[in-house]
Amino acid sequence: MSKLKKSVKKPVVVVVSGYFNPLHVGHIEMIEKAKKLGDKLITIVNNDYQVKLKGSVPFMSQVDRLKIVAALRGVDEVFLSIDRDKTVCKSLSKIKPDIFANGGDRHSIGDVPEYSICQKFNIKMIDGLGRKIRASSKIISQAAIRKAKVAKNLVDRAK
Repeated sequence: MSKLKKSVKKPVVVVVSGYFNPLHVGHIEMIEKAKKLGDKLITIVNNDYQVKLKGSVPFMSQVDRLKIVAALRGVDEVFLSIDRDKTVCKSLSKIKPDIFANGGDRHSIGDVPEYSICQKFNIKMIDGLGRKIRASSKIISQAAIRKAKVAKNLVDRAK
C-alpha cells in the first residue's frame, strides 16, 4: 500500500507598514487590498522614535496605534518596528514576508527605501494599494488650525 504525501502549501505572508498617526481611510483601503494578496497580513507600526524622526506630531503613542491597528479586520498580526531610522528594513529582515505592499503614497518601487532589503530576501514588492486619500500629517495640521481659530474666537469674545 503506497502512502500519498500531502503537500502542505506554505501560507503567503504579506506585510504593510505605516505610522497610522492617526489612522485614516487610506490606511483602511491599503490594509483591505493587502489582505487579498496572501494568507496572513502582518502590519508593521512605526515606533514613537520614528514618528519623531519623521518630524510628525506624536498624535497617538505607539501603544495606542498598535491596539487600534490590531483591532482592524484583516490584520492578523501587528509588529512594532524595531528600526531606528525612517525605514522598516530591520523589521522586514526579521519577519521575512513573501510580499511587502505599500499604499498609494509611493511613486516608484525603486525609490522605496526598503527596496534593497526586499531584493536581498526575495520579498516581492507591490505598490499603489489604495489612493493617497489623505495624509495623517495634513489631518493633524488641519485640526491644529481649527483649534487655533476656535481659541482666537474665544479670546476675541472675552475682550
